Amino acid sequence: MTIPEASHRHAEKNRAAVEQFKALASTLEGWELSSEKDGVKLYSKKVEGSPMPLVRGEIVLKGTDYSVRDVAAVALVPGCRKIWDERYDVSETKEWFSPFESLFWVKLKAPWPISPRDFAACCLRDMSDDECNLVIASVEDPLIPLVSGCVRGNLIVSGWKVHKVADGVALTYITQVDLAGSIPSSFLKTIQIQVPLCAGKVVEYIKSYGFPPIVLECTSGFQGEHFDHAKRSLVAHVEGQGEARFVASHKMYPNGVKVAISGAGTPEIIPGNKDDKIIVVRGIDGPATITITKA
Repeated sequence: MTIPEASHRHAEKNRAAVEQFKALASTLEGWELSSEKDGVKLYSKKVEGSPMPLVRGEIVLKGTDYSVRDVAAVALVPGCRKIWDERYDVSETKEWFSPFESLFWVKLKAPWPISPRDFAACCLRDMSDDECNLVIASVEDPLIPLVSGCVRGNLIVSGWKVHKVADGVALTYITQVDLAGSIPSSFLKTIQIQVPLCAGKVVEYIKSYGFPPIVLECTSGFQGEHFDHAKRSLVAHVEGQGEARFVASHKMYPNGVKVAISGAGTPEIIPGNKDDKIIVVRGIDGPATITITKA
């Protein structure tokens, strides 16, 4: 898709971050292959004037069971990340600019005596059927003040490129992060290896669980969503008139789904591709909460 124009306070920086990430992900020129572990190829790239290199992990999810959209959802959704990322602690979406663009806060764990790191950042999804770029970059925002007990890090550039290849779906994860504060060099080296390995963790998750319910279209005002992996529950908030469409994975919901609506709206569950389920909620009028759970 073409990234829609936006006029919010972080729009310009978000779109610049997407272009920077796409340029980095488009080639391996200048990247050094450091090792391969658990099926993930690990690369690094020195950045002039910065002590922290760019790091990169690449893996292919082989087969045709899952689409680019499905894999991208597992990489992005916090409820999934809590399972595949052992460093993840907690996050909170502070503002949705659209269903594809948000402002959020995230806290990462650190071993004692290192203080946990937190980040204030925006995420923007640039998606088509064949390729998705999920790009995250730090911002300063009054909605996310400094948090006591945390050191505020800086995501200089970070993101996922998920795209179709001949034998499946390829994942590329790239990041350059300034963790700030005082950190032992041994811990930094460990992080440089561990972080890009998350590409393999995403593949493990989708093989085990499938993908979380995904909003395909929302013509009413999208106000946000929350996915709970343990409960296999998606709660989405919408407002205004229109309808919303979701897809639910047959792997995650082998016995089907049930849908509850708080507010005006009528749900219908119809067959999707490869036994997935499509949930269509029509007649939304005013604030409504849509909850998708196991049948």
